[in-house]
Amino acid sequence: MTTAERKELGAKLYGERCAACHDHATGRIPTKVYITVTRAPEDVIQTLSRGVMQAQAAGLTEADIRAVAVYLTGREPSHLGGPNLDANRCSKPPVVRPPGPGDWNGWGLDAANTRYQPDAGFTAAVVGRLKPKWTFAYPGPIAFAQPTVVGDLVLTGGTGGILFALDRSTGCTHWHYDAGNLIRTTPVVGVLVAQAKGKPGRASRGQLAVWIGDDKGNMHALDLATGRLLWKRRIDEHPMARLVGTPKLQDGVLYAPVSSFEEVAAADPKYVCCTFRGSIYALDANTGNTLWQGFTIKEPAKQFKTNDLGTPMFGPAGGAIFNSPTLDNQRNLIYAGTGDSYTDVDTDSIDAVIAMSPRDGSRVWTQQVLERDSWLLGCDGKPVGNCPEELGPDFDFASSPVLARMKNGRQVIVAGNKSGTAYAFDPDAAGKRLWNRHLVEGSSHGGILWGAAADDVNMYVAASGYDLQKGTGPGALYALDLATGAVNWSTVAPRRACAWGEARCAQSMISAVSAMPGLVFAGAMDGRIRAYDARDGRILWEFDTSQTFDTVNKVKAHGGAIDYGGQVMARGMLFVNSGSARQPGNLLIAFSVDGK
Repeated sequence: MTTAERKELGAKLYGERCAACHDHATGRIPTKVYITVTRAPEDVIQTLSRGVMQAQAAGLTEADIRAVAVYLTGREPSHLGGPNLDANRCSKPPVVRPPGPGDWNGWGLDAANTRYQPDAGFTAAVVGRLKPKWTFAYPGPIAFAQPTVVGDLVLTGGTGGILFALDRSTGCTHWHYDAGNLIRTTPVVGVLVAQAKGKPGRASRGQLAVWIGDDKGNMHALDLATGRLLWKRRIDEHPMARLVGTPKLQDGVLYAPVSSFEEVAAADPKYVCCTFRGSIYALDANTGNTLWQGFTIKEPAKQFKTNDLGTPMFGPAGGAIFNSPTLDNQRNLIYAGTGDSYTDVDTDSIDAVIAMSPRDGSRVWTQQVLERDSWLLGCDGKPVGNCPEELGPDFDFASSPVLARMKNGRQVIVAGNKSGTAYAFDPDAAGKRLWNRHLVEGSSHGGILWGAAADDVNMYVAASGYDLQKGTGPGALYALDLATGAVNWSTVAPRRACAWGEARCAQSMISAVSAMPGLVFAGAMDGRIRAYDARDGRILWEFDTSQTFDTVNKVKAHGGAIDYGGQVMARGMLFVNSGSARQPGNLLIAFSVDGK
C-alpha cells in the first residue's frame, strides 16, 4: 500500500472512529490539529494499539492503525519496532538476591508508601556532583513505569510494553519480556513462599520473582533471574479494566488495585455506560489465583435510564483506584484513594480515602472529600449521550495515601487529589479528617496528581495549575507540617527553556515526589529534575533531561516532560524517567556521583 493509499484509508477510518471527539474537542481531548502538529506517527500507533484509545481502535488491524497515523501526521513511521531489544546484552547472567536495605522495590518503597529512602548510598553533601553514568532508550514514545532497583538489577518498562532487567552499574540488558500491552505499574520483586503449578512456567518455594501489571488488566509473574514467564492472569473481567496502580506484596499475597478506560469509552453514546467498579484484588502471588476482591462501590450497577440515543445507562460506577495501596500492619488495614464517578447515581465511594480489611476486602471505613463528582471524557456540561446531568470537576485521588509517623510516634494518613488540596486523616479514628490545605486551583489534569513523600516532619507534595490545552502552567514543591498542615516552605519551579521549544514548555510539577535524609527530589514538565534542601526548599541541584542522548542500547533517546512515576534513589545512584504523554520522551537516566 502506498502512502497516498494509506492516507485515504486513514481518513475514512478517522471519520468513522475519531472525528466525533477530535473534531469537536473539549476538556482533555486533543484537537485534530494539535495531534497533527505535535505527534509523531509512532505516538498515534502506540495510543491506538496499547494506549488510552485502544477501545476506540477495537477491530482495527495493524495496517488500519498505521493508516490512521499516516493520515493524521502526514508521515510514515520511521520504525515500528523501536530500539533493538537485544542490543548491549550483558556478558554474564545477573546475580539475584531478595530485596534489602538500600534497594527501591515497588512504588512507595515501603508498605506505608512514604517514598522516603533512608539509605540512598549517597548524601545531601554530594548531590551537586550527580552526573549521568549511563542512559537507556525505551521502545515507544513515553517512559512510564517507575523503575525498581534490587541489588544489581534495574527493572523498568514503558509504553512499548517491554519489561527490561538492566545492570545497575552499566545499563546492559540481562533480559527483556514483552507484556503485550503498555506497562504503567512499577515492578515488584519478592520471594515465592509456596509451590505454584501455573503454566507455562513452574515456580518453586524460595524462588525470586517479579510482578507487573498491564493496561489490559493482566498481571504477570516472571522469574527474576531469567525473565521467564511463571504465570499470567487477567484479574478483572470487565472489558475496560486496566492496571495503573502498583500492587503491594506481603506474605505471599499481591494486593492489586484496578482502574479502567470506561470514562474514555463512554464518550461514544452507543457505549452502554457504565458498569465498572474500582477494586483491590488479593492474589496468591505464586499462582495468580484470586483470594478476594474488595470493591470501592458496594452495590453493583443497575440500569436507571436510557440516554438520548436509547442506549441503557447504568450506575453507580467509577471509584477507580489509580494508586498503589498502603498497608497498615499495626491496625491490619489497607488504604487506597479512589477516583470520580462515571454516572449520575450517587455513591459515598468516589473521591475518597477508604480502608479495607486484608482478610476479605470488606470496607472498614471511608472518608469522602467531594460528593457527586461525575465525569466522562468529552462532556461539556450538557447531558447528551452518556454525559451526566451535572458534570463534576474530576478530582480523583490519583496518588497513594501515605501513612506517616511523626517524631512523637503518632501516625497520620496524608494524601492529595486533583483539587489541589492536601488532606490528613486519623488512622485511629476511622479516618476522621484532621486538616486540609488548599495549595493550587485544581483541574482534571493538574492539582496534586501522582504522589507525595513524607519523613517524620513534613509531607512533601508537588502541586500545579496545569492547562492541558495550552500546555502551560506553574508548579511548586511544598513542605506541609504533618501535624497541622501548615506550609513550612514552598519553592516555585523556575522558568527554563525546553529543548523542544516553547510549545508545551510548562513549569508544572505533577510527577511523584521522592525524599531521603536532607533532600527532596521532584521533576517538572519542562524536563528538569531538581534536588531541594529538605530544611528550607532551596534548589541544590538541577539537570535538564529534555536533551538527546546516545544510549547504552545503541540508539538515540530524547527526554520530555517528567510525569507519573517519581525518582528512585538506590545503592548510590539516582534513576530518572523522562517522557510523558504531555510531551513525549523515551529516556532513562542513571546518575551517580561524578558519573562514576
